[in-house]
Amino acid sequence: MASYVRQRLAEIRANPALRWRRTKRLTLRKQAGVAARWVAVLAQDKRLLIVIHLVDQERTVTDLVSRVGGSQTTLSKHLSVLVEHGIVECRAEGTWHYYSCKSEDAKAVIRLLDNLARNDMLPGTPSNPAG
Repeated sequence: MASYVRQRLAEIRANPALRWRRTKRLTLRKQAGVAARWVAVLAQDKRLLIVIHLVDQERTVTDLVSRVGGSQTTLSKHLSVLVEHGIVECRAEGTWHYYSCKSEDAKAVIRLLDNLARNDMLPGTPSNPAG
C-alpha cells in the first residue's frame, strides 16, 4: 500500500496535469451576480409554482399543467429554463418525461418561503410601487 502511494505521488509530481489546481474564489460582486441570475429564474411565478410542485414528487408536464395552469408548450419552456439552470432534472420513461427538483438550494428556498407564508411573514405588495 505504501509503495503504491509513493508511486502515485511520483506520477503526480512528474505530470503537472494531474495536480490539483486551486480554483479562484469568486469576488462578492460576482457571487452576487450569480445569485441574482439564479433567483431571477425562480422569480417568475409559473417557474416558482413548478418548483414547488416538484420539491417532493416527480411529475409529468401534463400533471404540472393541471396544477400550475397554462399550456404544455409554455410549461415545457419554463421546465427547459429550470433544467438549464440545474434546478430541475428530467427522466424519460418510454414516451413520458418525469421532472423533479434536484437542487437542494432551490428546495431550501421553497422551504424558507413556505415557512414565511405559513407564519404570515411574507412581505406585502409595496403601497406605492415605483414606475
